[in-house]
Amino acid sequence: MRVPIEITYRNVSKRDDIEQLIHDKAEKLNDFHDGIVSCRISIELDQESKKSLNLYHIRIGLRVPPGKELVVHQKSGEPGTGEALRTVITEAFKTMGRQLKKLKQKQRGHVKSRAEIPEPFMEPVMDME
Repeated sequence: MRVPIEITYRNVSKRDDIEQLIHDKAEKLNDFHDGIVSCRISIELDQESKKSLNLYHIRIGLRVPPGKELVVHQKSGEPGTGEALRTVITEAFKTMGRQLKKLKQKQRGHVKSRAEIPEPFMEPVMDME
């Protein structure tokens, strides 16, 4: 990614493998839209579930021209440590990829529109008398 990625950790210890995963996934977002201006990622572990379920909250915020901001919120409820977090991050980036793809299509004018339903054509009925 051409712009620096801002990663914020809340109640989660910073890990190199998670950071590498985020950088890899963020780099792939350029395939969907090459005009990304900023990328902010927040990884949070819910305080109340810290000892029980490890409920992760992932937020990805991107800015793309002309002044559009795309945001994805992803949550998990899976018990576990690293694998649950990796899964939530991967799903969040998949969702962001879909949003970027839709935005790019909309900006190019390739959005499907509803086809107009033609008026029914009725031939005049001739009287056979």
